[in-house]
Amino acid sequence: MKQTVKTSRAAGQLEKMFRELNKHYFAGNLPEPIISLKKTPSAYGHITCSKVWQAGGENKYEINISSATLDRPIEETASTLLHEMVHEYCMETGIKDTSNNGVYHNRRFKEQAEAHGLTVDHHEKYGWTITSPSEELLDFIIFQGWQDIQMGERLAWSDMAGTGAGSKAPGSSQTGAPKPPKAKSSTRRWVCPKCGTIIRSTKEVRVICADCMELFVKAD
Repeated sequence: MKQTVKTSRAAGQLEKMFRELNKHYFAGNLPEPIISLKKTPSAYGHITCSKVWQAGGENKYEINISSATLDRPIEETASTLLHEMVHEYCMETGIKDTSNNGVYHNRRFKEQAEAHGLTVDHHEKYGWTITSPSEELLDFIIFQGWQDIQMGERLAWSDMAGTGAGSKAPGSSQTGAPKPPKAKSSTRRWVCPKCGTIIRSTKEVRVICADCMELFVKAD
């Protein structure tokens, strides 16, 4: 299996994930955005509040997935992407899901996120912004066979000090919020000791690699 170690392949994987999540959770009704990979030290992702791109005669939103955290477990990246897709759904349907210039996530966002495959926790300052994958979403990710994106852009001191090119304040023109505390993943990773193929499960399993006839062992 090819590793996702090129930006073109990473963007292509995220575009494919958007299409599958769109079909599964939104009946394919969300307009496809431009997927960008920009370093945003203070957020995992954001979506623009208007259609800022013109492509092929169409105006499109931009969903950015931070290149600084691309190499998180794929279920966390999918959760971030779906979080931004919920914002897109709210914009498309006229639901006001944020306030304070897109930073504070209100109960309407919570309701829509929970209706579309996410679990939501409250942040004291930023509202209902802490999202993680539901068990149903985890099962969907496993069924799709999505693999981790094995690349990420390292942060420089200038990014953290406020002089770099990365976005320090998502929400000024995009829906976004500072990164929430990292939740422990509820999935388990297993690897074939011979060919290195990786699979995921949401419970303890005993699985044999059909190519190598070797029992998968826990990778984490």
